[in-house]
Amino acid sequence: MFIQILILALGVAILAVGADFFVKGASSVAERFGISQFVIGLVIVGFGTSTPELAVNIGAAIDGNTDIAIGNVVGSNIANVGIILALAALVAPLAVQLRMVRVELPIVIGVSLLLWALASMGQLVRWEGLVMLAGFGVFMAYLVKTSRDEPKTVQVEFEEENPKTHRGMAWTAGLIVLGLVGLMGGAHLCVGAAVSLAKMWGMSELVIGLTIVAVGTSLPELASSVMAAWRGHADIAIGNVLGSNIYNVLCVLGITSVITPLPTTAPTLMWLDIPVMIAFSVILVPMMLIGLKITRWNGALLLLGYVAYVAYLLKISGA
Repeated sequence: MFIQILILALGVAILAVGADFFVKGASSVAERFGISQFVIGLVIVGFGTSTPELAVNIGAAIDGNTDIAIGNVVGSNIANVGIILALAALVAPLAVQLRMVRVELPIVIGVSLLLWALASMGQLVRWEGLVMLAGFGVFMAYLVKTSRDEPKTVQVEFEEENPKTHRGMAWTAGLIVLGLVGLMGGAHLCVGAAVSLAKMWGMSELVIGLTIVAVGTSLPELASSVMAAWRGHADIAIGNVLGSNIYNVLCVLGITSVITPLPTTAPTLMWLDIPVMIAFSVILVPMMLIGLKITRWNGALLLLGYVAYVAYLLKISGA
């Protein structure tokens, strides 16, 4: 068992390094095409922290471990709010832009409800995956189009977090290749170790995906959001979480269900896990609206809610 835990930890570490290399390489390519640092930070770096989820899901889909794939996305979205946003708020209260309450947060809730509706049919099939990917394309286009309207202070924050790299093409290509190798290799280790641990502990692959795998693949968002909060860049801390949750459902699950249909009949998924994911998004509405700030008390409440959810999930799963 210890060996499998070690392999899982190694896989998560390789995923994190691979994601970092890939994002830096992609950012360098974007610079060469004249894309602004703000858009690079908002789109490429912001969604790039979710590449571990994508890598793990592709690996799980190819290997036929569909419960890990869907558990990873739902669990990551719960962890993004219940752990990452919670810890970021505990580090420093997070000021909220009104646009986040009016636009990004409703989109997060909307795509979560969409997933619940599609999952209620018993499986996510290829045409549904294509619908989700189309929705992701529309969202990306919207982000780029409206980026010019962001307040100057927000644009400066993103540019400070993502300074220009000025790397050569050979270096850039090397980063992208190493990043992709790291993502695929780390994903393979993670999925294999997760399946082994599930069998050893008598837990379902869904529960392993919802907990251990989901938290592991969310580590890049954790590092990014907590550091942004520490530096006083609340927009990045919150934006990483909201953007990642949208990306995970529309892009990660979209691609995964195009590769292979994903059954959604696993116990707890429809009556507990997806509803909890939605609830964590909905509770952010009053938190953000009251004083346009996510306070330390809010962060503590979110973290407590996450601990309670995992404890209950493990209890009913017999772990």
